[in-house]
Amino acid sequence: MTYLSYASPVRVAPVTAPQRGQSEYADGAARTLPIAVYGNRWCGLTQMIGRALSRAGLDYEYVDLDEHPSVEQRLQMLTGGRLRTPVVYVDGQWLVAPSIGQLRTALMRAGAA
Repeated sequence: MTYLSYASPVRVAPVTAPQRGQSEYADGAARTLPIAVYGNRWCGLTQMIGRALSRAGLDYEYVDLDEHPSVEQRLQMLTGGRLRTPVVYVDGQWLVAPSIGQLRTALMRAGAA
């Protein structure tokens, strides 16, 4: 897990590509995909999502919204004004306060699980 001040899916300057999480195809070939978790350290669901990604062996960027309120404001615009945490970005998909099942489904769509 990497703690970053900014992660690119929200396009906060400076714009950088999200870190690539590792996954494997059935033949053992490695594939990378961007995964970012935007949340709060005090949020139980955020912590649960982070543990699930770590157990799956996937690298992801973590942005603590308490430390980066400008990112929180951008996410509010992205999610229609009402922000619930965590917001998870998986290879082009945005998930707002996902369950573990919804996260698994997004990872499967992305080819990571």
